Formats: sequence, structure tokens, C-alpha cells
Amino acid sequence: MRKLVIIFILLIIFFSLIYLFFSLYLSNSNLTSSPKKTLLEDKSNFCLSIAEKAVANRQAIVEFQKYEILGDKGMVMRKCMEDNGFEENPAWLIENKKIIEEKIKDSQISEDEAIENLKREAIYIFVNLKNQPLYWRSKKLND
Repeated sequence: MRKLVIIFILLIIFFSLIYLFFSLYLSNSNLTSSPKKTLLEDKSNFCLSIAEKAVANRQAIVEFQKYEILGDKGMVMRKCMEDNGFEENPAWLIENKKIIEEKIKDSQISEDEAIENLKREAIYIFVNLKNQPLYWRSKKLND
């Protein structure tokens, strides 16, 4: 009987050690594999979800309806980001002046159209990979 109690206690200790090892291993691997999201990434994912849901049930029958849907999605995205404390970053526009000028020369389009085309792409970029200013910045910078 005494041997059974000792074996039972040893098994409990053994399984507890295995449990602790794996829980520590998994918690450390989660921290290193997925870095914390910034406030911009968090809010932008939230707003992107809302914008996609806003146009999810609409289907384009005619070509111009595709652009209406994209415009509505962009408008919802902009409103949501503004409501969540973000605004257009003036540094983004200054940084992209050269690209805008090249598009004007290459495509024979107006400056406003070139800017709007760049904005349509930039409002969905939330991670700074090229070490350039992002389209969005926190409104708290101005306060």
C-alpha cells in the first residue's frame, strides 16, 4: 500500500513538471512569434472589418458600380478611423509628392486624381515597412 502511495505521488510530480514545462514553452513561443500590435494596427483592423461588412452585400452589375462600392468602403474606413482618433498624416503627402508628380507626367492625369489614387491604396496600409510616414497618424499629436 505504501509503495502505491509513493508511486502515485511521483506520477503527480512527474505530470506536474511536464505541464509546467509545456505551459512555459508555449507562453514563450507565443510572445516571440507574434509581437504586440500597435494601436494603429488594432484600430485599423477593427475599421477594415466594419468597412468590408458595410459593402459585403452589394454586388456590381455595371462597371461604375465597382468604383461606387470601393468609394463607399473607403469612406466608411476614413470615418471609422477618424472616430477612433486617427487623421491623415501631412508628412505622408509631403513624402509622396515625387510619386504624385511622376504619375501626373506618366498618366496625363490631374494632381487631385493622382493624390486620390495614392490615398485609396495608402488608407489600407497600417505597418511601416519602408521607414516612411504612414497615411494615418494619431490625432493626439496635435493636442
